[in-house]
Amino acid sequence: MTTGTEIGTEALRELVAAPGPVLSVYFDLEVRPEMGEDVEARWQGLCRDLARRGAAADDLSVLTRLFLSTPPGSGALAAFASAGEVRLSTVLPGCERSGLALSGPLPHLLPLLAWRQDRPAHVVAVVDRTGADLQLYPRGATEAVHRTVTGPDDEIERNRPGGTAQMRYQHRAEDSWEHNAGKVAETLGTALAEVDARVLMLAGDVRARQYLTKHLPSWVRHDVSVRPVSGSRSPDGAWPDRRVQVDTETCRAGRDETAALLRMLDEGRSPRGRAVEGVHATVRALAEGRLGTLLITDDPSSRVGAWFGPRATDITDRRTAPAPGQEPLVRGPLADVAVRSALLTGADIRVLAPDEPGAPSQGIGGLTNYT
Repeated sequence: MTTGTEIGTEALRELVAAPGPVLSVYFDLEVRPEMGEDVEARWQGLCRDLARRGAAADDLSVLTRLFLSTPPGSGALAAFASAGEVRLSTVLPGCERSGLALSGPLPHLLPLLAWRQDRPAHVVAVVDRTGADLQLYPRGATEAVHRTVTGPDDEIERNRPGGTAQMRYQHRAEDSWEHNAGKVAETLGTALAEVDARVLMLAGDVRARQYLTKHLPSWVRHDVSVRPVSGSRSPDGAWPDRRVQVDTETCRAGRDETAALLRMLDEGRSPRGRAVEGVHATVRALAEGRLGTLLITDDPSSRVGAWFGPRATDITDRRTAPAPGQEPLVRGPLADVAVRSALLTGADIRVLAPDEPGAPSQGIGGLTNYT
């Protein structure tokens, strides 16, 4: 079982590659005593409903044990069970698609993927003239890896008495600030590359931030979005406000990525462009292994299906008879089948809201690796 605060792509690949059927649950963990709600009673009601719909008793049992061991709080428990085993679980703070439970041949990953894409990899850096405190968040992580950077120079005070010596103290202090900023910039570049982040939240001393920006590696200045947030390294009580700002900017960065992909889709809608859209064209691109990014609308009302086989590229939107010696293809919801193929072929996935402007026709499309 995979569990924790970060769900990586490899864990998702292992989940979709395992044999089904799979029970997928997104359950709201928040306690609302003012509404007279009992979280355990809600869970029991969900399990009774799933049992009536044919969910396996072993899967319901292991998910119930998982639920009882998960502390109540904000967010949703996302859990996937098959053959009496929890295959993957995590808690998703702020997940908007809780209260969803499905049993099918494949896991239903769209709510998890949508939550994950709104939390792109990012680094928070709080700097002063001696160094910095860093927080590294891989994509979809809810807890940070913490790093502290201490610069090589400790002579940072320039306000010393001394007449003609004052200028020398000032230059020495400013040299120290710059040396320390260079060390922070070097470490920050390594941290951004480590989690593949293209978003940097920067807080702290104004002058230290100026020196830091000057020394950032060229690829960071060109490829990373630097977003200011409030607070300093001193215990000033600013962290709660900064946490809200970081969450807001992180979600905004995720939406910016979606908007950029939709612009690329629109630009690629030419005869020789990279865009594909519609069920048949997108499934064909997945079957040929040439889809680089899948764009899929999260439409709970959709009843469109597709068929899949054991290999990553065994996908079709039309039912066909199996070849001699081959197992018949399995039908599943189009979104789940397309996500499986995309994960196993290495394509990126972007989940779209049902009313997303510029979405591909028939709610599915993407960008190919080549025309």
